Amino acid sequence: MVRTFQKTFVKAVFWLLPVALVLSTYPGWVAAEATDYADLFGSGRVLRYGHTGEEVKQLQALLKQLGLYGSSVDGVFGDKTKAAVLEFQQRKGLVRDGIAGPGTKSALYDELMKLNPPAKHTVSAGETLWIIAAKYGLSVSDLIKINKLKDPDRLFPGDVLALRVDDAAPVSGNQESPEELPEEPVLPPFEQLPVPDKRICLTFNDGPDPVTTPAILDVLDQYGIKATFFVIGKKAREYPELVKDMADRGHVIGVHGYEHTILAGLSPREVETDLQMAQTCITQISGQKPYLYRPPHGMLDETQIREAQKLGMRVLMWTNIGGADIGAGSSREVVERVLAWARDGAIILLHEGFGHTAEALAEIIPSLARMGFGFQNISPTSVIEPGQGQ
Repeated sequence: MVRTFQKTFVKAVFWLLPVALVLSTYPGWVAAEATDYADLFGSGRVLRYGHTGEEVKQLQALLKQLGLYGSSVDGVFGDKTKAAVLEFQQRKGLVRDGIAGPGTKSALYDELMKLNPPAKHTVSAGETLWIIAAKYGLSVSDLIKINKLKDPDRLFPGDVLALRVDDAAPVSGNQESPEELPEEPVLPPFEQLPVPDKRICLTFNDGPDPVTTPAILDVLDQYGIKATFFVIGKKAREYPELVKDMADRGHVIGVHGYEHTILAGLSPREVETDLQMAQTCITQISGQKPYLYRPPHGMLDETQIREAQKLGMRVLMWTNIGGADIGAGSSREVVERVLAWARDGAIILLHEGFGHTAEALAEIIPSLARMGFGFQNISPTSVIEPGQGQ
């Protein structure tokens, strides 16, 4: 199954959007307290020095509620109102112009929702618990406890989350029974990303490598991602602790030949000997018998396919032609190449032994997750067409 434990950096910014559109984005507008500011957020009027009226009065009232405005709420946009707007803009990292335009109003609305959250929130596409919690000034732990969620990662558009204890209700079958609810939920250390609707498989060739393999494994662990490592038999014997570490962390280990020599064109006996030596040593070290084979240098012929099948292995090639890190001059180039080849069902080829690859991986994983990809290895029963996508 696809497992995604992800970071998210998504936050809506409405600098150029009309306020009416901003409001339509916030289902929490029905909160009773929020109606006190209906004129302020329901109008597209840009408020500035010298303006008067009910909208200015509501602006002052909200700024006072935020602790930024200490004068009377008189509906006159004067020096003290402008100073409060400037202070708010500085706190939120907005352009400091002292004008309450669309961007400033959007940020003010965010703060209003944190001060006066509605009773419930309907999940929209792309939202995660982290995004929803931040929107209403709650913590992810709060949302889990209020809604008694048994699996915080399984959140779908249309689910209704309670934002207050008294309004808690089941969330599409994702609710714990009282005896199952943990007293202190253990949360992932990173922000979560949208529920994926596409699959991608990360694979690594040419390992294990004493310098880069540990770094790659650590990054994968940080995000809870399982990958496939096509290791060279001779290197596996040289660094058995790294191969065992791969297996212990739950990754799939495949065969990439015993000495990484080109096997295409060799006799069946020669191919069988090489593949069997590699498979045997990997099995002895890791405790798992490899069921995937990737030809060294991508050179594949029918003999390798047949001999691999005799050993219970299927051929798995890749879809990003040439790999993403060969010849790359920087980690940024590796990231850009991977993202350019990302497709639903893609099998991404990377290499152990390249410093840029290990460095880029920490950006590749969340970037793919933001694009809607979940990470999935190839199961022993998956049908792989040998040579496809080489």
